[in-house]
Amino acid sequence: MRNLKALVIVIVLIPAVSFAQTRVEARDILDQINSGKAVSYKDAEVVGDLDFTSVKDVTQEGHGHWFNIGSSRSYSCHVKSPLSFVNCTFLGDVLAYVYDDLKNETYNAVFHEEASFEGCEFRRESAFKYAKFLKKANFENTRFQEEALFKYAKFSTEVSFSKASFSDYANFKYTNFPESVSFAGAIFEHDADFKYTKFRRGVNFAHAGFRGWSDFKYTKFSEPVNFEGTVFEEDAEFKYAKVDGRSFTLHLLKRR
Repeated sequence: MRNLKALVIVIVLIPAVSFAQTRVEARDILDQINSGKAVSYKDAEVVGDLDFTSVKDVTQEGHGHWFNIGSSRSYSCHVKSPLSFVNCTFLGDVLAYVYDDLKNETYNAVFHEEASFEGCEFRRESAFKYAKFLKKANFENTRFQEEALFKYAKFSTEVSFSKASFSDYANFKYTNFPESVSFAGAIFEHDADFKYTKFRRGVNFAHAGFRGWSDFKYTKFSEPVNFEGTVFEEDAEFKYAKVDGRSFTLHLLKRR
């Protein structure tokens, strides 16, 4: 009987221990990056703000730009560890961009290795404005609960946002995609902004759902462009959008 009770206690404690192992502090991830170690987590909850701009490897860009109010300085924050997050939940902010208005300084993350956030959930702010991805990036099947800020972000290779869901504003204004990108099956619950975005090697929006207003004004597309089965429930603006130098409207007529 005593051995049976001990066994029951062990069985009861196992789930608690397992649950504790799925939680990781954001500062521990930053310690791994600063130590040059690869970052890999699956089915984990990340506690605290994961601020990639707080890494130790930081360089200043240029010599600042002078305005009437003084000088602005930009810093590149180098994330040189490969990142792999699978089915992870980020409970705090995930920041690859920070602007200090008091010092008039901007900090932007540069991801030197692959950065994967597959099947993850961003519960709070996700700021990748001006971020640079030098290797493959993956946001497939990821959920953005607040604004997904990718304005001015630069990708160097292919990237996937297929089956991603955007509960709030999806901001891809001025984003540069030099290689193919997929938003196939993505759901945009709120407004989606692709104004001035450049899709240099094709884009796939097949079966994506736009439930709010979407802006593709001045967007530059290159073939292949796939909008098969895409649903626009609100207004969609394609004024001045071009596909390989031709107007988007003529492109649609040509394909019919």
